[in-house]
Amino acid sequence: MMHSLLDTRQQWTLAAGAILLEANGLDFAAGYDIDILEGKREGITEMLNRGWSIRDEESFQRQMESFREDRGHQAGFDQDRALLSVMTYQEQENYICSIKDEKRRAQFRVIQVYDSRLNTAGIYAWDWGRAIAITRMAMQIGYVDEETAWAFMYEMAQRIQTAYSSWTEFGLAYIIGRQYWHENFEEHEALEHFSLIEPLLKRTDSPWNLLRWEEESIALPVDLEREG
Repeated sequence: MMHSLLDTRQQWTLAAGAILLEANGLDFAAGYDIDILEGKREGITEMLNRGWSIRDEESFQRQMESFREDRGHQAGFDQDRALLSVMTYQEQENYICSIKDEKRRAQFRVIQVYDSRLNTAGIYAWDWGRAIAITRMAMQIGYVDEETAWAFMYEMAQRIQTAYSSWTEFGLAYIIGRQYWHENFEEHEALEHFSLIEPLLKRTDSPWNLLRWEEESIALPVDLEREG
């Protein structure tokens, strides 16, 4: 069951942000409400500040514009992906092994191994999924009003539903993006990333198993107020 005050469109939209929301201990059945858990508001406030430099309405607005304009990790991923795409496997191996920076070497290895599992949208799931989660949390803390927050989250949800074909495809793209961002390709690290989506794929009460990917309401027009 989902929070009765949220309609299906809102539920689906929050489900698209579920990976980060649940990683922060929030519960789908409670609408990912930070006030349900004692002390959670303080922890989320600190996380937004530490991880995103979001500490007020102005800093959140800057982050929202960054997501809207796709200034996330997808751009760098696309450049690296394009470079490897014109190489044979052996050429890729030679190139990757020649990279002295360990973190950059790991990023190219992520692309080499997972590229065939990604569609043309690549790791946009990572950027857009986090955008929804961060906006949900920022809205509850008071950094953005509800109308603006939901309109922005609906826009991100539309991009996600259009770019991917299922919760599974979306989830895998998100986790591949997370590995690219983490700049590490150790096996135990990969398993740790996957563990974030495994419950969402397997639990019967998971939003991904309760809500159809093809939810029609996501395609409804979004009235998003833009400044300027």
